[in-house]
Amino acid sequence: MHWPSGVIGIGGLAFASAVIGLAAAPQSTAPAKAVAAASAGEAGYVGSAACERCHESQYGTWSKTLHVQMTKPIAQARVVGSFAPGTHFEQYGRAYTMETHDGRYFISISKGGRPPERFEVNYTLGARRFQGYLSRLTDGRIYVLPVFWHNESKRWVDWKEITPIPDDPDHDLRQIWNVTCVNCHATNLVKNFTVASNSYATTWTEMGIGCEACHGPGAAHIALTDEWLKNPSSKPAYSNSDGNRALSQILKIFSPRTAPPRQVFDSCGYCHGNKNNVFFGFKPGDRYEDYALPFLISQPIPDNDPQGDFWPDGRPSRFNRPQALTLTGCFRKGNVSCTSCHRMHASNNDHALKVPVTTATGARTRQSDLLCTQCHRLGPARNRPAVDEPAAVDADTTTGYGAALTPAARIPDLTAHTHHAPDSQGSRCVECHMSDVNWRLFTRRRDHTFQPPVPEITAKYGAPNACTTCHEDKSPEWAARTMDAWYGNRERREAVVRVADAMYHAGAGEASALVDVARLASDRNHGATIRASAAEFAGQLIAKGASGPSGAVGAAGASRASAASGAPSAVVNALIGAANDPEPLVRATAVRSLGGVVDDRTTAVIAARLADPARVVRVRAAAALMDRGISRLDGAVGAALARAQGEWADSLRTFNDEARDQTTLGWLELSRGHELEAATALNAAITLDPTAAQPHVYLGVAAARAGRFDDALKQFTAAKSLQPTYPNIDRLIEEAEKRR
Repeated sequence: MHWPSGVIGIGGLAFASAVIGLAAAPQSTAPAKAVAAASAGEAGYVGSAACERCHESQYGTWSKTLHVQMTKPIAQARVVGSFAPGTHFEQYGRAYTMETHDGRYFISISKGGRPPERFEVNYTLGARRFQGYLSRLTDGRIYVLPVFWHNESKRWVDWKEITPIPDDPDHDLRQIWNVTCVNCHATNLVKNFTVASNSYATTWTEMGIGCEACHGPGAAHIALTDEWLKNPSSKPAYSNSDGNRALSQILKIFSPRTAPPRQVFDSCGYCHGNKNNVFFGFKPGDRYEDYALPFLISQPIPDNDPQGDFWPDGRPSRFNRPQALTLTGCFRKGNVSCTSCHRMHASNNDHALKVPVTTATGARTRQSDLLCTQCHRLGPARNRPAVDEPAAVDADTTTGYGAALTPAARIPDLTAHTHHAPDSQGSRCVECHMSDVNWRLFTRRRDHTFQPPVPEITAKYGAPNACTTCHEDKSPEWAARTMDAWYGNRERREAVVRVADAMYHAGAGEASALVDVARLASDRNHGATIRASAAEFAGQLIAKGASGPSGAVGAAGASRASAASGAPSAVVNALIGAANDPEPLVRATAVRSLGGVVDDRTTAVIAARLADPARVVRVRAAAALMDRGISRLDGAVGAALARAQGEWADSLRTFNDEARDQTTLGWLELSRGHELEAATALNAAITLDPTAAQPHVYLGVAAARAGRFDDALKQFTAAKSLQPTYPNIDRLIEEAEKRR
């Protein structure tokens, strides 16, 4: 999935007349930058086999990981699903038949009593909990067949059982692997979509997660080390220790072992969490927010999804979203990343953890505590070494997530801390600090916010808590009373509930939540996921207030923004503060929300972000200014706007298979004076979606600006035939007819 482009509409009678009366905008002599798909060699990728000659041991352990099995050509795959003769399965109005012929695998799909469609299986997807099957279609699309093999139960399941999709079995919703899974399930995958043929010629260096997916392109590193072998005197002296932050630069390849924790997190989190893609081409060591933004609590939930991705308090409700880790004090102080507990290469332990955490009976091992006590030391603080020990996290009653770090803080007595026997499950760190809050794919997964139990969230919103998960016969109220008696931490828990309340009411569209979420957006005591979600919720509520009771926002971006200019000053001030947040995720969402608040201050604040260090923030700023009708500025800020618009155009071309992005690109290029490029994009949008009215309207605007009123009338008339209620389309037609 990628970030919605926010296509600007056309509305307002005054604007309709103004568009027709405009003179042709000056034609740019320099065409807009095109994005060409680089081959594997040009991008510096060489494939995992090239790594083996020097890193034989690491290659051997990697080859045993699940990463390798992520996507495999059928000839190389271990097929685990049953394709035995007579295998037939029906569920949710769809029927499937599995079969093999001459060593080839096939799945036939029928629905609604219609004849079945037969698909050859060309690739497998995954191998641990489920295995999926992919079929390459004649147009180059790689279709994720809507049936999966569940390894534990040894049965086939329809994808509706594991994914929220529409109930109607006739709805031909097809997940296309080289569109929706494009940048994580293979190494150096390039879509290579061609508009004219509506087809894909997708390439990749290798299927699955190769060495270079986590270490970056290897060609430069190999060339460097080959030179060192040929000329040993050219090899500089350097430290290979974990503390050498410059090792990646020295070796010309990303070294997670020595990289800053945030870079490691970005490299893992880019693929291990749902995100809105803005650009492709991310490499380990890059800044995440130069390419994408993660899903937030404020992400709209489809009508067919009864669960959503988050609980109201910010904890992910399905999978182990990396967003959870960003809420921890450990992460926010830069002390922890994914590899603090997990091994990148093969581990004999569950979940690739550094220590065994589960016994044969499913209980937690005492060794599992070592993952936490590597920082949160146990025992009295006497005989302290000369060098301070790793800091531990104390509870923060402001946020409830344990944000404050205290040097060399300890848990002096385990029993006093847990109120359980030392060898009991109640004294295992993960049993209290990593409750089973994630539920997806028939599997419970542990919470990675490491939050202590908040039984009140269970009582109010149904999210599991560790106390009553273990003590199933007890109520959340009992657990809250017990925690009061043991810890006296009600204030901490109440802080979590306040956050959850604000998020829940904002998600329900309640205007009364606006001030609360705006306050959260600028409160840096909370994690970035909370702040960014709050900023986005604020923008949604501002837009809803501007639309009036009917909820029908005016089609013109400028008109919509003007209507929202009455946002309370406290809300505007909070969003301005969020636009200057240290985290680019927060800045990006705040800038987008400020786009709906028009006054002199917000325009200046948005313009300041045109030079933001993070590329996605710069693109958001350009889009927000365009949404209020600002396509050109003078001086240095004008140059920054032009650069950000160029990046925005590159982003839209990245998704050249999306009609809405081609439409937005056409309007952007038209506003920049690139009329030829605008026409190309708008005609591409029509090719991709012949039912869309908006690109016809924009082509009509371009024709009217150039004085070609016959062409303008033709395009406006076509738009009306497709969408008779398009805002002010009759007035546009009337004005074009007058000027023919």
